[in-house]
Amino acid sequence: MKMKMKKNLAVIIILLISLSCDDHFMDRTPFDSLSSSIIWDSDEYAEMAVNGVYHTFSQTFWPSFFHYVTNIGPTGYTLIRTGDGINHYSGLSTPNDGKFLATYRDLYRVITYSNDIILNVPNNPNITPAFGEQLVGEAKFHRGLSYFYLWRLYGGVIILKEPLPIEETYLPRNSADEVKQLIIDDFTDAINKLPVSYDSSDDGRVTKGAAIAMLGKTYLYDNQWSNASEQFAKLLISPFEYKLTDEFSDHFFAETEVNSETVFDLQYIGVQGYGSMMDNRYGYRNHPPIYGEDYSTASNISVEIYTNIDGTPIDRSGMPNRNDYTNESEYGVDLMNWYQTAFLNADPRLHKSIILPGSDFNSADGIQRLYWPTGSANDNPPGIRTTWPSDATLPIRKMVSEGNVATINHNAPLNWPMIRYADVLLMYAEAKNEESGPTSEVYDAMNTVRNRVSLAVLPSGLSKDEMRTNIRLERFRELAFETTEYFDVIRWRTAHTDDPIFGLNHDILDFRYVSKLGEKKFREDRDYLWPIPQGEIDINPLIEQNPNW
Repeated sequence: MKMKMKKNLAVIIILLISLSCDDHFMDRTPFDSLSSSIIWDSDEYAEMAVNGVYHTFSQTFWPSFFHYVTNIGPTGYTLIRTGDGINHYSGLSTPNDGKFLATYRDLYRVITYSNDIILNVPNNPNITPAFGEQLVGEAKFHRGLSYFYLWRLYGGVIILKEPLPIEETYLPRNSADEVKQLIIDDFTDAINKLPVSYDSSDDGRVTKGAAIAMLGKTYLYDNQWSNASEQFAKLLISPFEYKLTDEFSDHFFAETEVNSETVFDLQYIGVQGYGSMMDNRYGYRNHPPIYGEDYSTASNISVEIYTNIDGTPIDRSGMPNRNDYTNESEYGVDLMNWYQTAFLNADPRLHKSIILPGSDFNSADGIQRLYWPTGSANDNPPGIRTTWPSDATLPIRKMVSEGNVATINHNAPLNWPMIRYADVLLMYAEAKNEESGPTSEVYDAMNTVRNRVSLAVLPSGLSKDEMRTNIRLERFRELAFETTEYFDVIRWRTAHTDDPIFGLNHDILDFRYVSKLGEKKFREDRDYLWPIPQGEIDINPLIEQNPNW
C-alpha cells in the first residue's frame, strides 16, 4: 500500500490544504467545494477520501502524540522541553497546555473525516457496493480508534456520528460509558465489513484482524476479561495467520517491517510529507541525516525491568561507585565496562531497545559509541552526541533507522507498529489470567513471546497474582517505547502509587545512579484523566471540566 496510497494521497492532501487556515477541530468536512462535488462520484475518489483519513491520523495526530505519551509513561522522559511532557509528568500541567487541545482537535478531525465517508458511501450508486462496504469499515475503524483514545485520555466526550454545522457541535459531553459503547459498535461493524487480508499493493489497510484486536483491547481496558479473551482468541486460529517473526527487532527496521506479526501499522515512506517523525523524536544529535533531538529518552526503569536470559536478576552489586574515583574519566571507563559485562547475558530486547553505556550504534557516519563522559568525533569509534551531553542519559535505539536508510529528517521510512501479534498474545494472556487464573493458555501465550528471545520459560505453579506481575513486566519488556506503557499503568490504576516499576511517583535517575534528572508526580484525584482543553470550554459553555483540573 505504501506507493499506491502515496499516489492516492497526493490528490486528497491537496484538497485538505484548505483546512490549514482553520484550526477548529470540528470542521464540518475535509473537502473543499471542488472535491465535495466529485469525491463521491467514483470508487477511486471515495478511496482517496479514505486514504485522507489514514493520512490525517498518521501525519497530523500521531507525530506529536507518540513521543509525548512515551515521556509521561514509566519507561521514558524528556529534559527541559515543556511542550513534550515534562510539565505533565512533573504535575505542572494546566488545561491551557497546547498538547491537550492539539490531541483533542486532531482526533476529532479524524472523526469528522470518517463521518463524511460513513454518511456518503453507503447506497451510493456511483460506488461499487462491496468496495463501498470495505471503505465504510475502514472509516468505522478509524472513528472507533479515535474515540478509543479520547475515551482513555479524557473520559466522556462529545459523540458525533454524522457531519454537522459548527453551530450544532457545541454539545454537552456524553458519558464515558456511551463513548465506550460507540467504540464497541464501530469496531464490531468494522469487523463485519473488512477483509481478512489484501493483496500486497494494499499492505497497511485496516483488516478484520485489526478490528478484532481493537475490540478486544477495548474490552480489556474496561476489565471485561471474558469478552476480551474471546476476541483475542480469534486471532490465534484460522483464517488468521499471524505469528511472531524470528527476530524481535524485525518491526523496527524498514527492510523487515512487512511481516507476519503485523496486525496493523501506520504506513510511512522516506518521501517529504509521507515519512515518520520517529527518528527525529527518538534519535540522537549526530546521526546524519536524521540529527535527532532526543525528544524522548529512556528512563532508568526501562533498564531495571529486564532479567538475564535464564530469568535470574541482573547483578548490580558490582556497579562502580562514583565516590571511589578522583575524576569522571576514570570512573567512566569502569562504568562502561561494568554495563557491558553486567548486561552481557541480559534479555536481548534490552539491547535492541536502548543504547547502553559502551554500546555501539550503526549511524550513517559508521559505528558510533555511547561514552561516559560524552565522547567526541576524535574517539575510536566516534562518540554519540546527545542533546544534553552533560547529563548521563540513555538514547532510545528502538525504531531509530540505522545506517543511511533514512535520508530526510522528519521523514523516516519506518512504519509504526500500532498492533503487533506479540501484543495480542500478551493481552490474551492478561485477559485469560484475570478470567480464569494461570491456565495453560496463559502460559503458552507468555512463553511464546519469551521463547522468541530465548528467555527462560516461566516457572510452573504461579499464582494468579504472580502471573499478573509477570504479564505486566513482559508487556514493558516487549513493548517499551511503543506508547502502551502509559495506558497500561492508567488502566491498572497503579500510576498514582510509588511502585518502583508500575507507579508514576518516583525520581528519574541518570545511568550512573548518582543524579536525579527529574521527578514524576501523579495525583490519584486528577491525573487518571487529561483535562478537557480550556480553549474548548471557552467556546462551548455546555462542556464541564474533569475533576480537579
